Amino acid sequence: MSTTTSRPPFKLGFLTHAFGEDAQQTYRDLLEQFEVAETLGFDGGWIAQHHLSNGFGRLPSPLLALAAVAERTRHIELGTAVTVLPFEDPVRLAEDASVLDQLSGGRVQLGLGSGGANLDGFSAFARDAGQRQQRFIEDQQRLQGLLNGDALFPGSALTLQPPAPGLARRLWHSHGSLDGARYTASQGNGFLLGTATHDPLTVQKPLAEAYLKAWDHPTEPPRIGVVRAVFPAADRASAQAELAVDIERHVPRLQREGLIEQAIDLEEHLRLLNVHHGHPDEVIRGLREDPSVLPYADYLIVVVQAESSSQEQVLRRLRIVAETIAPALGWQPRPVQPGAAVR
Repeated sequence: MSTTTSRPPFKLGFLTHAFGEDAQQTYRDLLEQFEVAETLGFDGGWIAQHHLSNGFGRLPSPLLALAAVAERTRHIELGTAVTVLPFEDPVRLAEDASVLDQLSGGRVQLGLGSGGANLDGFSAFARDAGQRQQRFIEDQQRLQGLLNGDALFPGSALTLQPPAPGLARRLWHSHGSLDGARYTASQGNGFLLGTATHDPLTVQKPLAEAYLKAWDHPTEPPRIGVVRAVFPAADRASAQAELAVDIERHVPRLQREGLIEQAIDLEEHLRLLNVHHGHPDEVIRGLREDPSVLPYADYLIVVVQAESSSQEQVLRRLRIVAETIAPALGWQPRPVQPGAAVR
């Protein structure tokens, strides 16, 4: 499939890792973020799953949190980016996702991952990290079959209850290999591209191309979701001042990935982490030049919260993205329906 054909405007979403020291306050802030994002016209909000994490990510149960979000919103899509599938029972995950889809009126976008960024968690769930890819394939196919209405077992009359019509066409995979990209296309599912440390041109563009080339579902269009760190501020210096403490926490990861041998400087660390920051005009220019965003994104998903970000900063960034940055890139906000104000 060519990437040069005319493409419809992308959807706009945001991704939260639910950072915070106090879980109760973190969840209150998360609910407010979804409420504000909906009033700003965001198409979706996505939650990252973190198990046994103290502060870095406070949500081991994103579907449970999204049920609370569903009660307070009317239109915004409810996504996971991602649920670590090898840690889940596919039948129970199908049941939980189906219940949430019913409660929310069909708003669930279920993102799945194999746990590559969560290798330390496999022992806690008595799982073999070496088998994570094979387990992902087996569990994903079982999950997708149940969502499609397949019987629980061959010859059985048992099927998923409640049914989840349409949810099987709102599944997404996150993979970092060409084989993973092709496999996602073979299953007819959406493909999530993460924040892409270092260089989207060499890290992500080949994945997007492999996915599109492998797509062979004439009645369904491919779907690529692109996640990007976006931190607008009054100017570049202000954005860097807000990010400095948090970016330094990621230096060990840059070292583990072989991108640096020792700490360099904040500007270079931000470049290697592919953080779009500064005045909105700078962010717009950076996203336009990013080789894996506008040519591919059917869903642009922004990360606007770092570990020490205040709620005020998060909400301000969401507003700038929705009112200035995304429209300049071609996004068209969903019209607010009469009576759709958040309770």
